[in-house]
Formats: sequence, C-alpha cells, structure tokens
Amino acid sequence: MFRDSRLAVPILALNRGASNPPPGNAGFSLAPEDDGIIAAEYLLGLELRTALVISGSDDNGRRAASAFRDRFSERGGTVADTISVADAPGDISAKLVAASQRGVDAVFLALKGGTARAITPQLALAGLGGKSRVGTSQLTSGTGKAEQDIALDGIVYPTEVWTARGVGGLPAASMAGANLPTARGPAARLFAFGYDAWLLTAFLEKLATGNNVQLKGATGGLSLDGFGNVMRAPAWSTFSSGQPVPVRGGD
Repeated sequence: MFRDSRLAVPILALNRGASNPPPGNAGFSLAPEDDGIIAAEYLLGLELRTALVISGSDDNGRRAASAFRDRFSERGGTVADTISVADAPGDISAKLVAASQRGVDAVFLALKGGTARAITPQLALAGLGGKSRVGTSQLTSGTGKAEQDIALDGIVYPTEVWTARGVGGLPAASMAGANLPTARGPAARLFAFGYDAWLLTAFLEKLATGNNVQLKGATGGLSLDGFGNVMRAPAWSTFSSGQPVPVRGGD
C-alpha cells in the first residue's frame, strides 16, 4: 500500500514496514525495534555512554539489540560488547568480566524474564550488578512468582502508561481486565495499542502539522518523527521485592 502513490485517504499502518511511510501517512507499532530505541534514549538521557548489550537469540531479542546499537551509536554512545544467549544462557561470566573492564556504565537486556533471572547473578559477580540496567517489555514474559522474580529487582523496563498509572478517559486497567478478556493480563498491552490507534486516526493531522505536538495515549506519549513513524514515550517500571512497580517520574 505504501508503494502506491495513488492512495485516496491517509493510511495508519499498525506494523513496521521495510520503508518509511510516504508523506501524509504514518506507521505505528509495538515492534522490538521500538523497545531498543526507547532503551537507548533512556540511558542517554541519564548521560550513560558505554553499554553492554545482552540479547536473546530469538527474533525479538536480535531486533531489539540491533535497534539499540544503532540508536545508541548514532547519538554518541559506545557499545562495549554484544553477547547473544540462549533461553538457558549457561556460564557467560568470562565475557561479562571482560566487558566490565571496558568501562561499562549500563547494561541493556533484550531478554525474557526467565533468561534475565539466570543472568543477573552473573552480572553481580562480574561487578556489573550495580550498573544501570534497562530491559525491553519482554522482561515480564515468564514472570509472576515474586520469590523468583526478586532476581530482577532494579531492572527498569518500558511499559504502558495505562497499566502503570491510568489514562484519563479510560477505566483502570484492573477494571477493564475484569470485564473484558481482550484487556486482561498480557492482552492489556494490545488493548492499549488499539486505543492509541483509534486516537491517532482522530488526531493524525494535528500531529503532522503541529509543532512539538504529543498525544497522551494509553501506551505512552505519542508523537511523529520526521519520517512518518509514530514515536512512543512509555511509562517505566521496575521490580521491587519481585513485584512490578512504576518508576516515579519514569516517562
């Protein structure tokens, strides 16, 4: 559709295409690349410039890690090393120690929760446990038992504003989940995405023609970059005593 210059109406694509949308159209997604870009900007905003990347060997992990490396490097950061691990990562302590000797001040974890739980003790032993650690939204996959998830304490990850602290005009996520199966548990993320897609169709022209316009969406603050892509400023959460909690002021 984006290759067809004869489009009669503006198109909002809910996916990431191989090329940028043509003028007058837009793309919006919850793609792994977005998590990587968001994480890079988060660390750069904290003036952290040397990062270790640890990614899963699945498609989500590879794509998030690649996007993180590109954005972090473009904005002046240095990726000290990239370590790819399987779901059961085994002993990677030698690689972590080598990375710690390169002046790493942050760790990006493009991992599911179970894999991250196996990595965090090794980070601590390598002297990286006290560094800023940021994950992707995949970090919550495979979590839910506080006694196990305590290993994830302190890792910051992007989440939806709606589920973290609520959005005006929408019922609380807990209330919606109690009444709608499509807004329950992990599906809450897609429910928020659908709400924002509706919001974008109503205000796309305002975003495109205004200066520094941002919509207060359910997945985060929504704005357009210079290429027709909808950018998302999420809320941030972390684990505390094995339980997900919002990061104060984290958006």
